[in-house]
Amino acid sequence: MGKLEFSNSYTESTELIGYNDDILINVLIRLPGKSLMRFRNVSKHWLSLISSPYFSRCLNQIPIFPSAIFLRMQPSLNKRKYHFLSLDRNAVREPSVRSFTFVDDPAGIRILQSCNGLLLCCSNNRLGEYNRNYYIYNPTTHQYTTLPKPDNRTQGPNTIFGVILAFDPLKSAHYKVIFVRSSETSPHLYQLEIYSSETHQWSFSSEISKVNNFSQGVYCCGGIHWRNNSGSFLRFDVHQERFQEIPMPKIPADWDQQTKCRYFGECGGRLHLILTSCKHSTRQFDVYELKNDFSGWFVKYRVDLNALISANPKMTQSNCHALDHWDYHAFRVLAIVVGEGRGQGSPSPFMVLHVPGKVITYSFKDKTSTLLHDFAPDCTDIEGCTTFEYDDAYPYITTLAIV
Repeated sequence: MGKLEFSNSYTESTELIGYNDDILINVLIRLPGKSLMRFRNVSKHWLSLISSPYFSRCLNQIPIFPSAIFLRMQPSLNKRKYHFLSLDRNAVREPSVRSFTFVDDPAGIRILQSCNGLLLCCSNNRLGEYNRNYYIYNPTTHQYTTLPKPDNRTQGPNTIFGVILAFDPLKSAHYKVIFVRSSETSPHLYQLEIYSSETHQWSFSSEISKVNNFSQGVYCCGGIHWRNNSGSFLRFDVHQERFQEIPMPKIPADWDQQTKCRYFGECGGRLHLILTSCKHSTRQFDVYELKNDFSGWFVKYRVDLNALISANPKMTQSNCHALDHWDYHAFRVLAIVVGEGRGQGSPSPFMVLHVPGKVITYSFKDKTSTLLHDFAPDCTDIEGCTTFEYDDAYPYITTLAIV
């Protein structure tokens, strides 16, 4: 068999790309994250290039979207475990089960939040907030850092009500962590305390009144968003450290203000909200998106689950509520994805749903569903019940960001 021969022009082009860092970077930043991690082993030069802060900054200028989700399982003793579920809708894959052991924390590690590829984690101990460690972890590179304890915090009563990670690689390579803790000035106020990865310093910020749940804040477009007790939303601009109130979406008059929040989350720099009525069918509902000027909401997608419910009769909870007019169906929205990972194009947006025993995707465009994973035969769900809530799902986004 004769040897393969390459033309001089092909060889010259290959050498040009291989030794020109600008061209090479322009090629590499368009590859999937797993390929980048493998290509670090090609040579010492490629390892140095891909591991450099400059390459990370170039990579962060390209918007990326979730390729998988960490799905929190029921705790086993104090060791939290997570399904790692691929969002590849072309094939049903068995999700791997993972626990986080990147640091030897005897209390175990749990995820608090996912933010643009970085995970905010904490130790699982319940011996007091002062003794709890907080970590920023990059699951792509397996790098982590332990947040320092604030110098001005005492070991006295000092409850932490919420911790939020603010990281936007399109704007900065640095991140901030916002703690909401008890105020020393008033029992009716809460103190914001901010850690900056750029300065490695803590600083006090504004005080805030009570919101619905400080632990369920969502970072998007430079601000943290909470649901307010009054029904509106409160936005905290992390950089300007200013508050802004955002009204509720306009809901039908016959809802009688009895709404259930089905989903509140971010993807691709867009904040989404799903509300349903406690008095109406959950077969159809709207997905709201926050306006660019943060002044309110508009209907982005309309959802019709009739075909899905017909194909999954366990979704109907006929014996769940005594009120005949409450047409309730068992499903949980785990994620809304407005695109897929680098190098895979931008297919139509979809929603990740958990129905009894399964995780599926629902296409907003053609109203069809695709099975991602069937938990049977090991599923222990009883008819009409779901295991996971929307705050049990943490998006996985490939990033080489340095923590």
